[in-house]
Amino acid sequence: MLTTKTRSRRGPQVCCFLILLLLVTLIILYLTVLKPKQPEVRGTVGGLRQIEFQPFPNFMLNITLVVAVTIENPNYAGFEFDNGTTLIFYRGVLVGQAPVMEGEVGARSTETLSVYVELEVSTITANPDFVQDIASGILPLESSTSVRGKVTILGVFKLDATAFTSCDIAVALLSRYASATCNSRVST
Repeated sequence: MLTTKTRSRRGPQVCCFLILLLLVTLIILYLTVLKPKQPEVRGTVGGLRQIEFQPFPNFMLNITLVVAVTIENPNYAGFEFDNGTTLIFYRGVLVGQAPVMEGEVGARSTETLSVYVELEVSTITANPDFVQDIASGILPLESSTSVRGKVTILGVFKLDATAFTSCDIAVALLSRYASATCNSRVST
């Protein structure tokens, strides 16, 4: 038969063991499931929303590009992002910009953000390379999009991340088609 003294010694030992077991379980859970991971980001050009090109009799050019940024969130909590910006360049000169509105990508889900950018044609046509590009039928553009956000799991574990996407875009004026090669990265 156990005495009161023996029972009282085992109580703290069992309590310490349970606390240690809970702590080990929480560490394993954090390292395997809850640890915030970087979101995956892919950029593309969604095409041309509008293109009006008329070389003769009166020259006319209007272009609106659709830039798409896809954010894949592998975390068990939402990825909240702030307002961002998409910039379009022609031969290194800024010719268009549009805001990327703040939002959230749900836990373990994917969201595609479409941004419509109307180009400043007067800036494009003022470039000395414009006539040569018109003659080739291809208008070379570059885009740059950045979105800053964070993942917060259980209000404790946080990961700040900034997603960057840059694209080299070729707009075929006569066929009214845009193609692009994009690179994306996430920095923390």
